[in-house]
Amino acid sequence: MGQKDHGVKIPVLDRENCFHWKVKMRLHLMSMDEGYVECIAHGPHVPMKPNASIAQEHVGAPSTIPKLRSEWTPEDVIVVHKEKKAMNILFNGLDSDMFDNVINCSTTKEIWDTVQTICEGTEQVRENKMQLLIQQYEHFHFKSGESLNDTFSRFQKLLNGLKLYGRVYQVKDSNLKFLRALPKEWKPMTVSLRNTQEYKYFTLERLYGTLKTDELEMEQDEEIEKVQKKTGSVALVASGEKAEDMKEEDAETTPSQSACEGRAESRKCKGKMIEESEPSNQEEMDELDEHLAFLS
Repeated sequence: MGQKDHGVKIPVLDRENCFHWKVKMRLHLMSMDEGYVECIAHGPHVPMKPNASIAQEHVGAPSTIPKLRSEWTPEDVIVVHKEKKAMNILFNGLDSDMFDNVINCSTTKEIWDTVQTICEGTEQVRENKMQLLIQQYEHFHFKSGESLNDTFSRFQKLLNGLKLYGRVYQVKDSNLKFLRALPKEWKPMTVSLRNTQEYKYFTLERLYGTLKTDELEMEQDEEIEKVQKKTGSVALVASGEKAEDMKEEDAETTPSQSACEGRAESRKCKGKMIEESEPSNQEEMDELDEHLAFLS
């Protein structure tokens, strides 16, 4: 945990993330007094006065020389004292091991440079690291299985690393690099942005937000399509089941109808037989009447 300076926690160095510490510490020092950052960049302030000695007449003689301690003004004392305050803040932002490496440093700049060299290497090492980051930037591309957020975070981290080593790209160039790195399913959106030239005026964060909105819309469209397909499948299954039920009902009713038709046909045949038999009965009755009349 960091110490507190005027109620604000001092960031503590993590050697694996020296870049983050440097950013946080610079901001912390700047929030206290911009003069503290000047101490890191240019070393301690030295009160100066015009060089009034005769040596100034010689070619190359300095126009100003350091003041004697007795010549310092109250303003000089305040500015010089900022160096000690900045050193105190840096010391409180280091763990015991790193503190042992800078305990003999006499200025804030010396402390800062020592920590930077231990964590990030010499100037040559930092130059090599910068070249490696440049290569990663030039060949940056989407990785299989990554989400839009994963790709954006990786690209932003790369840009921050390059900025740390003094390599800064124009916003329009880095935005175009990011658009070209996205997979083919993003092509309609990226082509649209490139054709309208809108991406040139976006921050990287705004560009990501625009793409994220489009991603959410695509996901919603996919969900709607899935629901529609599922609904259509259910309706098709229901229709098939209904047709099957109707076939079963037809199969069950067919024997009954056949029986009824058979009975109806039987009754029809019997009626026909009765109709056909009625004339022969009448002839028999007539013959019987004739016979009775003959007997009488």
